[in-house]
Amino acid sequence: MLSTLFGLITVAETALLGMVIALRRRRPDWALTLLILVLLGLIWDNAVIAMGATIGEGGTLEALSFPRYAAHGILVPLLIMVGVDLARRHDVRLFTGATVPAVLGAVTVLLITIGIRLDIVTLDLEPTRYADTLRYTNAAAHGPPIPAVATILILIAIGALLLARTRRPWLLAGSIAMFAAAAAAAAAFWIGNVGELILILTIWFTATHRPALSAAATPSKQP
Repeated sequence: MLSTLFGLITVAETALLGMVIALRRRRPDWALTLLILVLLGLIWDNAVIAMGATIGEGGTLEALSFPRYAAHGILVPLLIMVGVDLARRHDVRLFTGATVPAVLGAVTVLLITIGIRLDIVTLDLEPTRYADTLRYTNAAAHGPPIPAVATILILIAIGALLLARTRRPWLLAGSIAMFAAAAAAAAAFWIGNVGELILILTIWFTATHRPALSAAATPSKQP
């Protein structure tokens, strides 16, 4: 049953990937390129889990599982820079200058470095069964994934600023949903994957809406 759920998440994220690519063709944007990379990693993650029980325990599934962790360690923090771009496009004051984007860029690099250490350098794969799924998990992992948690918290902050600026709650709602899903994933790991889908969907939805000038920011014409 859960294998089917992961298959459905894979299909949904593949459709979402197509929508992001279509948006990028209409509006070339480096942040959308980053979002595409993140989506490719998530699609791989869910597809491998969906097929794990069919492939079976062994070298093939283990080899397919390594990119799952590499993608999470390297690509997920890139969502911070996607959030930065959304904030700049919507004229959030903190992001109109160079300082805050530069600081968050440095934070992104730091989180990627930590992710490489946790999810690649010290990776110790072991087979794990849950319901009808078979996947390889990192036996060396201890405690919450720092890069992912930090990324979500930063996206929550950006989402709150976007809500205050544009009255659009999507990024904030998606980030909070992802945070809650990540916490619940300790008991049922699949909830985290559902949360990722919701988060990326809300990022796409935010990106599709062009910033609207507020009445205060729009000069009135005098007759």
